[in-house]
Amino acid sequence: MLFAALLAAIVAAPSIRNEFVADDQWVVANRQMLQHPTSLSDLLKEPYWPASFGGVMWRPAVMSSWAIDYRVSSSPHWFHAINIVWAALAAALFAVLACELAGPVVGLITGLLFAVHPVHVEAVANVVGRAELMAASGYALALVCAIRAEQRRRYLVGVVLGAALAIGSKEIAVTLPAAVVLVHLARRAPWQVVWRPLVAASAPILAYFLVHGFVGIRTFYGGGLAVGLDHLNLFQRTWAMVALSLEWWRLFLFPAHLSADYSPGELTVSTALTVWHLIGLLFWVGLGTLAWKTRRTVPGIAIGLAWVAITISPVANVVMPSEFLIAERTLYLPSFGVVFALASAAMMLRSPQLRNALVAIAVVAGGARSIARVPAWHDDEMHYQALRREAPLSYRTLWLEGKDEFAAGRPASGERLMLASITFAPELTGPRYELARAYMSAKLWQPAIKQLQIAVALDSTFAPGHEALREALQAVSDTIRPPTTPN
Repeated sequence: MLFAALLAAIVAAPSIRNEFVADDQWVVANRQMLQHPTSLSDLLKEPYWPASFGGVMWRPAVMSSWAIDYRVSSSPHWFHAINIVWAALAAALFAVLACELAGPVVGLITGLLFAVHPVHVEAVANVVGRAELMAASGYALALVCAIRAEQRRRYLVGVVLGAALAIGSKEIAVTLPAAVVLVHLARRAPWQVVWRPLVAASAPILAYFLVHGFVGIRTFYGGGLAVGLDHLNLFQRTWAMVALSLEWWRLFLFPAHLSADYSPGELTVSTALTVWHLIGLLFWVGLGTLAWKTRRTVPGIAIGLAWVAITISPVANVVMPSEFLIAERTLYLPSFGVVFALASAAMMLRSPQLRNALVAIAVVAGGARSIARVPAWHDDEMHYQALRREAPLSYRTLWLEGKDEFAAGRPASGERLMLASITFAPELTGPRYELARAYMSAKLWQPAIKQLQIAVALDSTFAPGHEALREALQAVSDTIRPPTTPN
């Protein structure tokens, strides 16, 4: 446990130099309610996203943690330091959980691999990633206490507190009751033992959903469906994600290439029958077969794979909208299942020397990759450059580059980049609005009107689009109005 915590802290330590970046700017920085809360009740009712972004999602635990941070310091470096503490705590708790499930050696290997996994960098190196860290910590705490409650019922208090922390930090904790059942199945616990921790884990989650309706926050998620999945039904989204899920497994198992963005342009959303769909389908069938065949001989593999299936479901864009096709930080909690399965598989090696060597290589490689990745989240400029390097075809990158080209006085390349962005994200209003504004600056009213009409048709509540459209139509009217002749 201690080794995992120290290693996670060491790997995350360079992030203490980071500034507020990307979503930090809107969620954490300059939030008056966090800096100067009017009352505790107002703070607890504050939505995760500010009103200017729709005032959606309720995460009182993580919001309270940022408010406490502001009582100490407004420096982003302090916020990142606290993120490092949470990352160390999460690694320690998952190491303990693995020990409870499979013994100290598997627990140690799991903790070390989890501590250095490169896919965790996004969750640790930007402040909003704390939601992942806190939710995962609460999740692991609840499960450790659920196991120990088999012998001592007082640990049920820990289950309740862990579940409350998890669901108050991020909605992914809705899967905690299923995970409670999973760990007890792994331990072959009788059902008369399972029901108490199951109820203890479910009660705070149920309370969260009940209270949510009284705090005035409309939805449990922000941003709606991911770009590229618009207008797809449940079955179409599921089929599209079968192919895209291969990217999850690449990031879990071979995270050499990391990206600041996984959006249309870089990824292709398709509901057709493609070779990638067949590979994805065969891959999942293969994983299911592996889990079934090893459920008795190496149960850790089956447990780990079942963990991934359970914990990745809220961010799979099937049942719950998750705004992004894929985001590395959302793989933080599911990754425990992968490293636990790998640690369990490592125990099959007859040679301890070979096992230790392979684990050491994986830990060193993972730690080095993680440390090298941290600067990509240092500030907005470095994040933007990471986007350009790692996701040059993403509609987000093309959109930002187009804005830069217009600002630099290069309208031809700006238009080309914006149109490319629109091609990859035709249902999004933002690029159309930005392009229309650029057209209006050049007094190209007709193409501006065309883009704005599409934008407001896509989103009738898009107030800036309506305002710009009225302005463009008025300009056209003034242009074609015949001059008045003096009497």
